[in-house]
Amino acid sequence: MPETTAAPARGFEIRPVNADDVDAGEAFYAAASVRLLGPLAVLLQTGNAFLAAYDRTGALRGMVRFWDEDGTGWLDLLVSTAPGAGRALIRGVERLAQDHGIRFVRLAVPEASALPPVMQRWGYRPVGHREDADSGNSVRMLVHEKRLALLTVREQRRADAPAIGELTGDDPWVYGQGARPGVFVAADGDNVIGLVSVRDTGAGLAVITDPVLLETYRHRGLELWMIERSATYAETNGYHTAHVVATPVLDGYRRDLEDRLWHREEIEGSATYLRRFRDLDAGAEED
Repeated sequence: MPETTAAPARGFEIRPVNADDVDAGEAFYAAASVRLLGPLAVLLQTGNAFLAAYDRTGALRGMVRFWDEDGTGWLDLLVSTAPGAGRALIRGVERLAQDHGIRFVRLAVPEASALPPVMQRWGYRPVGHREDADSGNSVRMLVHEKRLALLTVREQRRADAPAIGELTGDDPWVYGQGARPGVFVAADGDNVIGLVSVRDTGAGLAVITDPVLLETYRHRGLELWMIERSATYAETNGYHTAHVVATPVLDGYRRDLEDRLWHREEIEGSATYLRRFRDLDAGAEED
């Protein structure tokens, strides 16, 4: 799973561990009597990924390692020193997995501990056993798995109307009359979490609205996904050009947008990301 900044959870900031966090991370694990397989700096350079939980004072309160194995997310080395930090880290791993299309997350906990019932309360079910060596002794571990809801960007449905009203403040009656052309929702399973739409301004130009998302889903790359879904609609419905206002959030994805053929331009004094699906001049010459 690529490094992505996770959203704050229950008072903790969950973020990827990088080279600047090495000393603090090693000291944190050492204080918890957890032995790493090597220096944290080396682990980070060899494909290991960690998340860290920081409280409101900036103090490190938890860490976890995570990876993707054949399409399943795994986590281990979960250590927390504050109530709620461990759960926040697990949620951070779940968000990263979900953002990258991973449907299952697994972890193993000692079977003879208080953790199995806790994991089941958090939506994890036991799926198997394994033996782990701990200080020369074999420890029976219970493997737990959680199926994650699928994140999608899809066409708006009539049943989405109440959620859209709460999300945007718009009159839900409008959306309750049926699917509106060019209106798409971002959904976490069955829950609507965002809205974007394509508006016709005439002469083949489509305007994509600024994506609206619930706070906990912002800055996770969903804005980019929503814009791409809108662009696909615009291109397949005969528009020659689409544009969207260049907000600070979208500027954070500028490189990704440019890779997808969006270009930042000034239009009538307003910064805009513009994408041309076909060259009008070239089309005229061909005709």
